[in-house]
Amino acid sequence: MSQELHKWTHMTKREAPSLANKLMDRGLILGRVSHTKHHSMPFEGNYCIVSGFCNDAMDKSGFFRFMELMVFKANGIEANSWKLDERLKKLTLQGKFKEANDK
Repeated sequence: MSQELHKWTHMTKREAPSLANKLMDRGLILGRVSHTKHHSMPFEGNYCIVSGFCNDAMDKSGFFRFMELMVFKANGIEANSWKLDERLKKLTLQGKFKEANDK
């Protein structure tokens, strides 16, 4: 279901089911505008695809930096944010996840 909710954020109001639009308008599921942050440079957060309620806490905790490192270790693919920010990449590879989020 989370993938379906995520898919709706990529659809126009006309394309999405009316129930999806109602849920987005009431802030019960992730909306199109807030989800756009995830697909915008520097691609460094806002990964929560169901409601977005946890994005701030997860971003600040360094959780997503940790997950980027786990994905990199598993398959060697670098996060898009690393390609845009050498400092972020370096700190994440060093395990300094919270520091990587400091601007």
